[in-house]
This record gives sequence, C-alpha cells and structure tokens, in this order.
Amino acid sequence: MSEEMNITPFELIKLTVEAQIPLVRAMEEELGKEKAHAIIRKALDTRNRQISEERAKETPMTIRMLEAEFASFGIGVDFEFDVLKRDEREFHVDVHRCAYTRMMNDLGARDLGPLLICNCDFALAEGLGLELRREKTCMKGDGVCDFRFRKMDAADAEG
Repeated sequence: MSEEMNITPFELIKLTVEAQIPLVRAMEEELGKEKAHAIIRKALDTRNRQISEERAKETPMTIRMLEAEFASFGIGVDFEFDVLKRDEREFHVDVHRCAYTRMMNDLGARDLGPLLICNCDFALAEGLGLELRREKTCMKGDGVCDFRFRKMDAADAEG
C-alpha cells in the first residue's frame, strides 16, 4: 500500500488505542496494573519523544505551528478550546470539550485515557523542544485540560 492514509488525527488515535486497549488489559492481568502501566508509559514516552525529535530536526516547532497543529486534533469532532496566551515563546490553552474523553468512555476504557492519550503529550512536547505543564485534564474529570506550552532554550534542554 503506497498511498498514505488520509485520516484525521482523531481517527488515527482512535485506531491506535483500539489496538492498545486489549494489550494493556492483558498486561494488567499478567503483571499487575502498576507494573504494566510503568512499562507501557516508558515505551510510549521513548517512541513519542523519538518521533517528535525526528520531526523537529526537519522542521523546528514554532508557536504558530503548534497552535495550528493543536487545532487539527479537533477536526471533525467535538473539541472546544480557548487560547489564553500566545506569543513567540508560549502558548496557553484550555480545552473545555474533549472528544478523546468521550471516545475512551465509548470504548469502555476511560481509565486508560491518561496512560494512552493524555500523558503522551509530555514526551511529544519535549521532543519538539517544548515544555508542557498541565495539571488538569477532562479525562481525569477536571472539566478542563490546562495546556501550558513554553519553548525551551538550549539551557532548558540540557538540564
């Protein structure tokens, strides 16, 4: 199959987590939830960081690009957010409606949402040269995801 699939970010994530959920459940049963989740988190973080580092080498991330990409995660789904701050170094956004939370509910695996979706954001951001702070998520029931991105300096990346 030489043609690229033309699907939205949401559709790609849904296909991915649909495949991951049975694997995670089997690992939880075999290893216990804590150990299984630690192994999965490490593997996902390693791969997500690698993907975003490779991408950043080709095209360094700007705040303008980040904002456009962030909006793309809501294409065709119920995803509402407010931009609170946008300048050359920072992008702050609050998500009020998260289709990913509804999707994980529908899949009967909302408890896995932070592991398979939300927490992947940190490694992806890091690989792109961004620091992400987030204390709240819709997935955890907070009613908002409070994304706070900041471009890292070379000193930030080293230390």
